[in-house]
Amino acid sequence: MFYIPISFLKRSLLFLSFFIIAFGSCKLETWGKSYGVRERNITISGLTLPPTSGKKPDSIVVLFHGYGDSGENFLFLGALLGQLLPDTLFVAPDGPINCKSIPSGKQWLSASKNNRTQLLKEIKNLTLPLNQYLDNLSKTYNVPPEKMAFLGFSQGARIALHIGLRRPGCAGIVAMSGSYLDDSSAVNLSHSPILIIHGTSDQKAPVSLAQESYKRLDALKMPVTLILLPGVGHDVDPQGLEIAGEFLKDCLSGKMVDQR
Repeated sequence: MFYIPISFLKRSLLFLSFFIIAFGSCKLETWGKSYGVRERNITISGLTLPPTSGKKPDSIVVLFHGYGDSGENFLFLGALLGQLLPDTLFVAPDGPINCKSIPSGKQWLSASKNNRTQLLKEIKNLTLPLNQYLDNLSKTYNVPPEKMAFLGFSQGARIALHIGLRRPGCAGIVAMSGSYLDDSSAVNLSHSPILIIHGTSDQKAPVSLAQESYKRLDALKMPVTLILLPGVGHDVDPQGLEIAGEFLKDCLSGKMVDQR
């Protein structure tokens, strides 16, 4: 476990090149096929981005978008992260709920952020269809559970943490600008490596949520790291994404081992 306040004075030139390369490739190529399941009146579907190496995937990273976004938009992160993870398949499912305030967007949960009981109920209802979706992905691409990792932003971070901690062998979880919804009834949680990244200037999800999430996960003896980004708001920041990419690379290579 670690607590790391971190500050960079300028963006990495290397990471800037990721944006340029990825943007060009995304415009020239289609995203790949859509993939989905339907269970208990909840439909989970999304798009896949093949490995940049052109090889068969040896791992999968599932990207959970935030409120009002979509899997198609969020899959751009896969093009960026693919520069660090060339043999990884990126998958970006859509939240199952149409967003009322952003007609073109989706959301994972409809309850108020302050209604913990309702939020937990909604997340639990999503667990079965999401796990079926993920299991089918593993089977289709012949990728074992220990080679699948999750990255979620904002509302998607809650989904990534909830699902990832309940999937045996999950390689790692990145939660950006989100929080862990503590469930006192949870048992047999996976001890997957967790990285929490949060901007100190986030006005939509206060940094205190990340600090509280870190404390709760640490109390559960989870291998959790907290990184605070000074001056960053409610965004997927380039430096944060670069850190997330390096973390996922270590997780999927087997370098991140729980020492507890």
